[in-house]
Amino acid sequence: MPRTLKLALFALVLTGLVGGSLAWFAAQKSLTLTVDGQAREVRTYADTVGEVLAEEGLETQSHDVVLPAADAEVGDGDTVVVNRARPLQLTVDGVSSEVYVTALSVDEALEQLGYRAEGMVLSASRSERLPLDGMSLSISTPKDVTLVVDGTTRVVTTTAATAGDLLAEQGVTLGEHDRTSLYPTQPLLAAMRLQVFRVQVTEQVVTSPVPHRTVETEDPETLEGEETITQRGVDGEQATTFRVTVVDGVETSREQLATSVTVPPVDELVSVGTKERPAPSGGVPATADGLNWAALAQCESGGRPNAVSSTGKYHGLYQFSVGTWQAVGGSGLPSQASSEEQTMRAQMLYARSGAGQWPHCGSRLFS
Repeated sequence: MPRTLKLALFALVLTGLVGGSLAWFAAQKSLTLTVDGQAREVRTYADTVGEVLAEEGLETQSHDVVLPAADAEVGDGDTVVVNRARPLQLTVDGVSSEVYVTALSVDEALEQLGYRAEGMVLSASRSERLPLDGMSLSISTPKDVTLVVDGTTRVVTTTAATAGDLLAEQGVTLGEHDRTSLYPTQPLLAAMRLQVFRVQVTEQVVTSPVPHRTVETEDPETLEGEETITQRGVDGEQATTFRVTVVDGVETSREQLATSVTVPPVDELVSVGTKERPAPSGGVPATADGLNWAALAQCESGGRPNAVSSTGKYHGLYQFSVGTWQAVGGSGLPSQASSEEQTMRAQMLYARSGAGQWPHCGSRLFS
């Protein structure tokens, strides 16, 4: 090949190489990449925002903010902004949730979330930086709560997170049995009502009588109808223990715990005569009804019109009680009436109720 032709071909190849290199350098772009507020210049041949981020090793998540969008084309001199989201375990007035913010500080996060009220109590300093893996943040906002304690009602403005925190803030001490209308751990919200119930639980002992018994013993040496008290009965005493609950000065419950006899009763002993009385010499008027009223009188009172039982309860020939005597029209005491009237009233009682009115001696009417 002629030397001149070789030189011409070499010049042509050299020109192509130089031109290609110039074109390759001309295609390179200079961009400003800002990540979480930190800007730096990058040079790239990427065509889209996503390719730029991939070249820089930045993997974005769903909550991150990328401007322009990842599929947007980029040109020389453009700016790409990436604000990476940070998870925030947020508790506001006791209510917890997880949120994402692109803020770099606690103060910026509050601004993004719309918490601008004065007087808020935070668990972290406003100037504290938010790490990329997030943090926990508690906020207590000022709220008006109605507090009822010891008969006093007042509205307090507080940033306490819970009912228990408010009581501690206000210096309210709860007793062992005291109760509150809200659980101590219950989050406080505006316009809530928190009432403290003062509860006293005590044990009380109440005494009451135990009635005595009456024990009758037959005495064959004593005439029928005569009774003698040989030992006076005495009521005993028992003690009953109650658990008493008082809420704000008002008794709400009384529970019986135990009962015991502290003083035992003493039985009343009564001797009852069973010896048959002698036949009466008279005093019971004759009747035309065919019944043996004299025998009944002998059994009941020994045939004595003015007889009174040892207890003072029964009177006369037929041992009327005052109530029974009055029920058949009698007045005053039966033992003060004549034998004729007593017999007449006894016949009226028999006609109305039969011989059963004299359970021990009624059968004598038919002897």
